[in-house]
Amino acid sequence: MLRNVFKAGIVIICAFLLHNTAFAADVVELPQEELATESVLPVFDKSVSVKNRNIVTAKRWDADIFYSYAMTEPIANVSKLGVAFYYNFNEDHALGFLYAKNFAGLSSYANQLNSQYNLDFSRAPQPLASYMLDYNIKAFYGKMSLTKSLVLNTLLYGSASAGMIQYEHKTYPAIALGLGQKFFFNRNWALRFDLRLYANQAPIPFLGNNQLKPTTQPPPTFDQFQERVTYTTTLDAGLSYLF
Repeated sequence: MLRNVFKAGIVIICAFLLHNTAFAADVVELPQEELATESVLPVFDKSVSVKNRNIVTAKRWDADIFYSYAMTEPIANVSKLGVAFYYNFNEDHALGFLYAKNFAGLSSYANQLNSQYNLDFSRAPQPLASYMLDYNIKAFYGKMSLTKSLVLNTLLYGSASAGMIQYEHKTYPAIALGLGQKFFFNRNWALRFDLRLYANQAPIPFLGNNQLKPTTQPPPTFDQFQERVTYTTTLDAGLSYLF
């Protein structure tokens, strides 16, 4: 047993000495003149992000037809049909014009209010159409392999729009910001999806003094409806053809 205690003591002493030696090796002092005084970043003269691009949009036009669904519209019909034309200045920027025609009638929520409370929201002014100048900045181009022989080309872009929204009695200025995605299934045709947030001055469809009840005469005039800034989120889905 004494022998084992002696061995343990030797091991502990060696471990202590090695511990001090290891700490001493961490302290490295270099002459001040040998230390680096400046740094540089690597420079890539020929940075190529995409090789063998299948879809070239630069200096080309594209025409779109789309259906638009207003996800946050409470009273008016939530559906629109539209057309758009864009010119692609290069692979990064495009500018176009879009026109959308609102469907007539009311939303399902407005019809529900009419059946429950006998409120006729067709007496309130309704949106008729939108005219927007739309700028697209193309952020990412990519390829998605569906099969060994089928490649889907994708294009992600942001959009900023300015224009007018026409109501039955007045036209209001409007702006919109959005995000879009194209899926090219050949060199010309693509599916296009846009999510946009519109902000515009618009009449408030609710009116007091029972003026929305169909039995109240005379019906309210459109100038009786107050106005405020209104935000509407729309989801567009359509086809795009690249000329």
